[in-house]
Amino acid sequence: MINNQAPAAPPVRDAAPPVQGSAAGRFVIGLLLLAFAGVTGLFGPLLVMASDNCFEGEARTICSVGGQQIVGNLPVAAAFVAALLTVVGMGSRGSVGRCCLLAAPCLLALAWVVSLAIAGA
Repeated sequence: MINNQAPAAPPVRDAAPPVQGSAAGRFVIGLLLLAFAGVTGLFGPLLVMASDNCFEGEARTICSVGGQQIVGNLPVAAAFVAALLTVVGMGSRGSVGRCCLLAAPCLLALAWVVSLAIAGA
């Protein structure tokens, strides 16, 4: 005797739910970015000391007043903006939070690259 009344097996679904970042992960990444912003804001302006060996008439960018102001102020401004982006990224979910958490280290790295380029050239 064949039982045609047997319950059917539930269908197998291939679509997995999308992976979302956890709040703890955003918090840890945010703390690391805030530490990086703090280091940038505290130690980045010290690159102005590269102008100590400047003499009158030197053509290097760090020997000009404008170059020294850029090297002194850019890391502080970048650290402030990156800290704001990090806090927004830690508090937001979705694409806005991810974009803020990705933009913060890019901004800090750009500030370091520009400051080091001016101080070293």
